[in-house]
This record gives sequence, structure tokens and C-alpha cells, in this order.
Amino acid sequence: MKGKRIAAFAVLSVFLTAALTVSLAAQKKAKTEARVFIPKDVKKVLESGLLTKQPCLNIPFAVTDHLFLPAGGSFHNILRLEIKNKDLGFAPAAQEPEKTPEGSAAPAAEMRAVFNLFIQYREISGGLPGMVAKEIYIPCDQNADAAGYDPEKTELYFVGYPLSPGKYMAALALTTTDLKKIGTQYFEFSTPDPAVFVDRLETTPVFTVKNIERMEAPENRTILHKDHFTYSILKIWPNIGNVVGFQDNLDIFYFVFGARPNAEQKYDLETEMEVKKDEESVLRFAPTVMESPLVSLPLPLKRTLITQSEAGETREEKDLEPGSYVLVIKILDKNSGNTVTKTVPFTVTPPAL
Repeated sequence: MKGKRIAAFAVLSVFLTAALTVSLAAQKKAKTEARVFIPKDVKKVLESGLLTKQPCLNIPFAVTDHLFLPAGGSFHNILRLEIKNKDLGFAPAAQEPEKTPEGSAAPAAEMRAVFNLFIQYREISGGLPGMVAKEIYIPCDQNADAAGYDPEKTELYFVGYPLSPGKYMAALALTTTDLKKIGTQYFEFSTPDPAVFVDRLETTPVFTVKNIERMEAPENRTILHKDHFTYSILKIWPNIGNVVGFQDNLDIFYFVFGARPNAEQKYDLETEMEVKKDEESVLRFAPTVMESPLVSLPLPLKRTLITQSEAGETREEKDLEPGSYVLVIKILDKNSGNTVTKTVPFTVTPPAL
């Protein structure tokens, strides 16, 4: 069963790698067909804080993380935003009025927030924000179930955009649709030049996921998504904090730079993984050969305990106990002989009572 799952993800990785070029081309086509801009009033507020990185908090929000994955000759850069519901102006969604048996209007089933997100990507030169690389406008329309709506809850949002390798500052502005309220934030990030990985291996940030779904086609415009981001033909719900439930898999996702294909254009990445608690090795996985530098793999957190007795050897499979662990990933490119080791801390939570 485990082999079938690994094979299925290997096929997906190969398919996804090929689809990245299509995704990037679609986004480039969309940018040439639709002019995007930042209104002057918003740009004035946005650029007033560039040098000091001083945010305007008329609409409070935070940019808390950056992930990147290959997209053709560029990188798909994913920014994570944290925003409280009340700061987005959620209100009962307009709908056809429904009557209760007593004749009064039924409460709205959904809450809705409509707002704008503007992003200005600037190249960093000499440690300072320099030329504008891209400007984008993202109209946003978010809905929430009224029954579980909490105005004080901070939700996670993700936005992705393709950029060439380099160092950037993202200047972001959240606004009301009438532009009367504007909030800004500034976030610096960088992506490596793949050409430097000639004689060594490296990976994108290794992250874990809660769920992955396949779409029929890549998105051809930039969208702010709640709880997930899109990557080519995939919807990915990242597992923030790498917290997994008891008896759940640890699903990892990353890309390997510097991997060399052989004469038949095949990759041969031998990967060994083990789980450690402090310095003790508590779980080892059988070495796996990855045939693509793009890796998406679920790891079952189950230990095999071997007991010797006069009656012979007995084997018992047990789930990894709740606690804090570190996943150690050792990658050997058998085509080049280069290696790299990565570590991923994670936590297993106790079973629900």
C-alpha cells in the first residue's frame, strides 16, 4: 500500500512539473490582456512607508511567512497574511428574504466582506527598495458561515505570484472598496538563482500540508485565498506549525535544486528519512528513490516494535506517541553524488477524548 501511494505521488510530481510552464504562460497572458494598476491615493500611502517599513494600520493585518516553488523559469512566491475578521468589515450577506413561521425575516446564513488588495513588488538594491518589478490589483470577496462567525478570530490568507529569482520587498495595501480606509504592510523576501546549484543540492523550504486537491486547470489570475494557496493545478492547504493529530500522516512538500537527470533525462534521488525525539531515533523509513525533484509525500507515523522471546520474534505496529519530534531528510543525488540534509520539527497531538 505504501509503495502504491509513493508511486501515485511520483506520477503527480512529474505531471505537475510539466504543468508549471503552462501555469506561468497563462499568468503572463492574463497580465498582457488586463492592465493592472494601483490608484494614486493608495500608492501615496503605500510608498510613504517604503524606507522605514512603517505600516499604516487603518486596516490592521500582518504578513507572516513566505514560501516559494518553481514555476517555469521563475518562482511562485506565496505570502501568508493574518487578518482579523472584524477588520475586513464582514456583514450579513444580502440574499432573498426568507420568512420564519412567525413571519419575521430569517437571519442571514452567510457573512460577506468585499475589499481590495494591492501589491507592489520592488527589487531590493543596496539593501533598499528600488525599481518596481510588478504591481497587481486583487479584488477580494470573502464569505463566512454566519453560525460560526467570530469577529475576533484571526484568519489565514494566501496570495501567490510568479517572479524571477532575486531579492524583493512586497508593499501591500488592504483597502475598502471606496478607498477611504487603507492599511499597509511591508515584507522582504528572496529566492535563489537555480544556476548556482551546480555542484551541490538545496531545497525550497520543506513544509507540511493538511490537504491537496487537483484542479481542472491552473488559475489565470491572482486571487487571495483563505486557508490555502494554489500552485499550478493544485490547491494546497499548508499545515501551519507542523502539528499532526495522533494516527495521522505527516505530509511533506518540497523541491530539490541541483538535481541532475541522467542521459535518459531521469532523476535518481535516494531519500532516507527518520524521526528523532531529542537525539534518539524513534522511527526510520525505508530508503525511497524519488524520480522527480518535486516531492509530495505522506509519511505514516507508525513504529514497528520487535520483541524477542523463547517463542520467537513478535512484531507490533504502534502509532507514534504524542510529543515533539524532528524529521530528518537525507537526500543523495545518485547521478551527481551530491547530498543535502534537511530537518523539519513537528508535533503529534494527543488523541481526542
